[in-house]
Amino acid sequence: MPSLSEQLQEVRSRAEVGLYSGGRVVEVRAGVMAIANLPLPPCSKYQHISAETMVIENSSGSNRKETLASLQRLSTALNILEKYGCNLTNPNRPKYWRTVKHNNPVFRATVDAIQGGRAVLCLYGYSNQQPDGLSFPDDVTDPDVGRVAAVTLEVMSLRMELEMLIKETHPHPEFYERILATLRHKDVGLNTDAVVYYSSAISCNSDGQSKSLAFPLHHHSTRGSSHSHSLSSNHQGLRSIQVFSTSSNKHPGGAVLEIEYFHMDVFRAGLSSILASLVQIGPGFAKL
Repeated sequence: MPSLSEQLQEVRSRAEVGLYSGGRVVEVRAGVMAIANLPLPPCSKYQHISAETMVIENSSGSNRKETLASLQRLSTALNILEKYGCNLTNPNRPKYWRTVKHNNPVFRATVDAIQGGRAVLCLYGYSNQQPDGLSFPDDVTDPDVGRVAAVTLEVMSLRMELEMLIKETHPHPEFYERILATLRHKDVGLNTDAVVYYSSAISCNSDGQSKSLAFPLHHHSTRGSSHSHSLSSNHQGLRSIQVFSTSSNKHPGGAVLEIEYFHMDVFRAGLSSILASLVQIGPGFAKL
């Protein structure tokens, strides 16, 4: 069985020929997919573009979600670079194929907004720096379509890998998790809604004597602590108050206020002041 490197070279060669010889798009795409799916790290898979460096330099964020968002911007820029390459390998090249203008809004917003974008254009042949853009050297009458196809194929493959990472369908995400630490852990949705659990109860133990089942609330301020004490001491008639957030699994339909009480008179007299105290306490408490 051929080694991974040999498989890469075989698939790459076929796809490159198809790209610059007017082959069927579906066949070229199949080659790109085959390259993207090979279990090789980017430093071994990509021979022309600095794929690993581009991924590192264009990634940002302190968590997986933010990092993937930055990789989406890189993917968008690679999509434009892919179009530049395909235009050059097309026998019917655009009229102004020799230059890339800096004032082109698409270029500015995508290719020029990432690290390494101009380096890829240089690999295509846009090696002359002009005051208003990049161009092919004057003595070059036609692009080197073989080289352009090789670079374009890598651009297409890297973009496909990034899209699979973003959609979480990449067969070997570990190669990118090794170079981007923020991709190693799935983001856990943080519930920022207020979740309050209060219990101030009078219950009977086995010998019929009453005992308090009140527990202090977890809190982040001494102000919250004083409110907890006030609630416990002033409203002994209430057995429990529970407020579940709108994202609670127990009460997915919305916030639920569950109140159990011994005497309606106690409930009517104390409900308003209790709810006012809960509002003042704020969201700095966790459910026990």
